[in-house]
Amino acid sequence: MGQAALAFRNLLIKAAVFVAMAALLAWAVGGTLFGSHRVNFPAVDWGGREWAAQVIGNGRQPDRVRWCLVSRAGEGPWQVHPSSDGGPWRDMIGPVADANGLRLAVATEQGGGKSWQLLTFSTADAAPAITPLAQEPADRRLPTH
Repeated sequence: MGQAALAFRNLLIKAAVFVAMAALLAWAVGGTLFGSHRVNFPAVDWGGREWAAQVIGNGRQPDRVRWCLVSRAGEGPWQVHPSSDGGPWRDMIGPVADANGLRLAVATEQGGGKSWQLLTFSTADAAPAITPLAQEPADRRLPTH
């Protein structure tokens, strides 16, 4: 009985040291063991700022990612644009900038499906014009051959 207790205690000590070392390594490389991940996609220049799509996910549930629009002036920090505050976007295409403005398509969760909208910015500080695009049903299936 004494040998089993010593073996179990030894195993617990090794597990605790392993978790502590893993947490220290994650902290040293700038993250956490179970944190969320943010990735900025390539930026476009428009209106004197850089604009990019940012995907946010926790890495544990691949279907739980969300998107937002971020911008920055010069080398300043990235800031989440107020248009992203309406709720998490489940999908995003863009942004695309040209002489007519900045455009991006976003999808929000609607009854299990996705509702797509086109956001068009005429100037960098203006609220976007919103145009409904499509409703994607929840039971959408990919074609099989």
